[in-house]
Amino acid sequence: MSTKFRIIAAVWGAIWALCLQRTQWGRWLALHRTWLTVVVGVGVNLAILCFVLPRNLWLRAFEVFALSSVGVIIRSLINEYRNDAA
Repeated sequence: MSTKFRIIAAVWGAIWALCLQRTQWGRWLALHRTWLTVVVGVGVNLAILCFVLPRNLWLRAFEVFALSSVGVIIRSLINEYRNDAA
């Protein structure tokens, strides 16, 4: 991976962490919708990787992340619904 993409990845991670720590909406997301902060983080990482990996490898990585995330996202949505309904 080129230095440019290493820098982009490091800056993205730092900015996202600062937003989650220092902004009101970021703190709310981190506290109440942690799963969503992970989805955003992984999504941006996958977007960065699409410029680094060959297309066929990127598609495999995307598929693994997408399929392995479905269960956690569904669980989180069910729990949020239960908490809101209670």
